[in-house]
Amino acid sequence: MLAEVGLAQVEVMGNARDQQRRRDPAFRTKVLMAYQYRCAVCGHDLRMGQQSIGLEAAHIKWFQANGPDEVPNGIAMCSLHHKVFDLGAFKILPGTYQMVFSQHLNGSESASHRMLAYHGAGLVLPQAKEYLPHPANLDWHARQVFKNPARGD
Repeated sequence: MLAEVGLAQVEVMGNARDQQRRRDPAFRTKVLMAYQYRCAVCGHDLRMGQQSIGLEAAHIKWFQANGPDEVPNGIAMCSLHHKVFDLGAFKILPGTYQMVFSQHLNGSESASHRMLAYHGAGLVLPQAKEYLPHPANLDWHARQVFKNPARGD
């Protein structure tokens, strides 16, 4: 039909939907299991029966930035800590897994105190070493997402 109207045929290399990366539907379950169904920041582990409430699998290097759907690129976090992590309110130091909060984070005295109580604290680590956050992913987050300067700098 294209030839009949004088148009050249363009070779298509698959459609965009086929070329998009697909999320691993098991990522959340694997990450939450690795962290024993508790927030790695605050230990939040609320459940309704067997259903976790307010617990999420946070990507360290975002999926949209080609971060893999693998446990070493995930951390179990409550919805609050996941949100502030994604906004760059804190970073996690490779090796020590200490949390360092940004000076840009502020709020009422009680709200700030509750959040900043974790400044310098260690992350609650996953149950096996192979699940530890990968240093390259933590470095990406510190460079691309974390809002410098850090508290204490």
